Amino acid sequence: MTARIDPMSPVPRYRQLAVILRNAIEAGEYPPGSRLPSEKTLTQTYGVARETASKAMDALAAEGLAVMVPGVGWHVPPEGAGDPDA
Repeated sequence: MTARIDPMSPVPRYRQLAVILRNAIEAGEYPPGSRLPSEKTLTQTYGVARETASKAMDALAAEGLAVMVPGVGWHVPPEGAGDPDA
């Protein structure tokens, strides 16, 4: 079952979406190096605006959980990417 966005929640929708995606990444649904859903797919799946999906992806990028590959889309960084000990 797909997690849902709660429109009545005081938590902004982009934050809710970021949590859903973070949980999926941490659960291994999107392993390192894999492609994340497109913003268009996120809008269709979760019923959010494209700007909301974009802000959610930016939030994940700020946490180091997503990187934009120009011309390809959002990906989970490979293991060790950005890790100074790697």
